[in-house]
Amino acid sequence: MKELTSSFQNKGFLFLTINTIITLFAFGFIPLFLMQNGYSLWQIIGLYALYTALAALIIVIIPFFRLRYFIVFGLSLHALAVLVMVWFTPAMFFVFAVLLALVIVFFWIPLNWLFFRHAQQTRHATESAFYYLVPGLISLLLPPLGALVIHFFGYGILFGLTALLYLIPIFLAFRLLPVDKEMTPFWRSFQEFKGLRTITFLEGSLQHFAGTVLPIYGLLFLKTEGEIGAYLSLLGALAVIVAVFLSRWSDLTQKRKSSLSLLFALMAFVIISFIFVETKLHWFLAVGAFTIISVLSSPLRLAISLDEKAATAAFWKSREFCLNAGRALTLAIAAFLFYREMYLPVFVMYGLIALGYPFLVERKLKNVR
Repeated sequence: MKELTSSFQNKGFLFLTINTIITLFAFGFIPLFLMQNGYSLWQIIGLYALYTALAALIIVIIPFFRLRYFIVFGLSLHALAVLVMVWFTPAMFFVFAVLLALVIVFFWIPLNWLFFRHAQQTRHATESAFYYLVPGLISLLLPPLGALVIHFFGYGILFGLTALLYLIPIFLAFRLLPVDKEMTPFWRSFQEFKGLRTITFLEGSLQHFAGTVLPIYGLLFLKTEGEIGAYLSLLGALAVIVAVFLSRWSDLTQKRKSSLSLLFALMAFVIISFIFVETKLHWFLAVGAFTIISVLSSPLRLAISLDEKAATAAFWKSREFCLNAGRALTLAIAAFLFYREMYLPVFVMYGLIALGYPFLVERKLKNVR
């Protein structure tokens, strides 16, 4: 209960919650929207590879972070990103990628800095669990609601309404957030991130396997907005409460690596199992198994990084650079393989990453418990 109260008092928790409510209302339907507008699966994955690569490049050139103004700007960019879909043209495909890249830099980095700046060393996994808990709980309701809006009113109303909703957190950010500033010269921050760079690179790859490759591959099985809404709701429902208990246990025992080894072995097995999926039922069963493991392991992966380094703005900048470099490279490879309709190597690649991750943690971080 103490951890829950602490999280609710965290302003980062407030803005994470509001942003999650708004994005889950509409953004999960964008791959289906693009597919219905004539884009192939490899082009949609290529879009995500493009924006993550752009994000990594932009991160390098931003020399400082200002908490209030960056979050306000990031929320405004998020609204603009969904608004361009209302008047979608082929050019907007690339505009959308640029806007999402800027969102990572101007919203997610300062939000992470805000969320974790007061986290206690012995509660990193629990704090991380609440960070991942919010999307899970909210996605029980919001994607099905978004699907209903599309069914009765169309994509234009959904995207336009979503853009308007961003006025709420923008107003609150002006009122509630401090004007804190931290200088974050890239090379110094990147050097201080030594020991976590390769690990974070692989973590970014796995994050977008779950968040990008699986939903887009799922379009081979899910054809309507109602099915997409049910799929997104399923992702949120599974393993949310279990993740909190596991993370709490991890904070009490401080045994991160032993939990990761088992979870990632199971994750690799489930990733490879997607090769054999042929029906919609099999798809939901495989996604359910993967989501349980992914939700359980996500707080522990983040807690390992927080155990090792102080959660400054420079830390989050370097972390996001490594995450997005990993995302961009593996998504680019996945996009090429999707173009060739070679799905087996995609799952083998991500399965090997999952298998190798805990061994890399063991090798790189001797002091992680």
